Amino acid sequence: MPQDATGTRITARIKAAAFELLKQRPEGLRYSELHAKILARDSSFNPNTINHCIWNLDAVYPDKIHKPSKGLFRLLEYRPAQSETPEEVPTSAVVASKIKEEDFYGPFADWLKNEIEDVTHAIPLGGNVFKDKWGTPDVVGKRESQRSDIIKGATEIVSAEIKTDTAQLITAFG
Repeated sequence: MPQDATGTRITARIKAAAFELLKQRPEGLRYSELHAKILARDSSFNPNTINHCIWNLDAVYPDKIHKPSKGLFRLLEYRPAQSETPEEVPTSAVVASKIKEEDFYGPFADWLKNEIEDVTHAIPLGGNVFKDKWGTPDVVGKRESQRSDIIKGATEIVSAEIKTDTAQLITAFG
């Protein structure tokens, strides 16, 4: 198991940081915010290791953490009373800048899987992998029933085309 210089398991340090951050935010944290705050706290952590440690905190610690909505983690001690309805957490606005659409493939795949939980697996493809202008989607995902699901649904394939320029929307529909 990976350990740091003090002999503490890295995964234990990441989970401890997640609990500390959630303790400071009674309204909870979205997956992407939690991931970014853990990485900002200790930049020596590998982002993939952070992802591995936090994506299912509610399943690993059902007695401590719950998800009031998809992608939102909250400590159980801050769970609202049954009569209250969960409030929506506002999303932050992103300032548009000139960046490549390839920069969105990985984050969009992570967003589909971890933030809104619409797929169980997602991979960024993009480019011209299938050697055809119209043959390669930017992100491909798969949604399938979990072993623990009582009712099994059909497996679904999700594909996404990402465009940063609105003039290219017709091309995206091709």
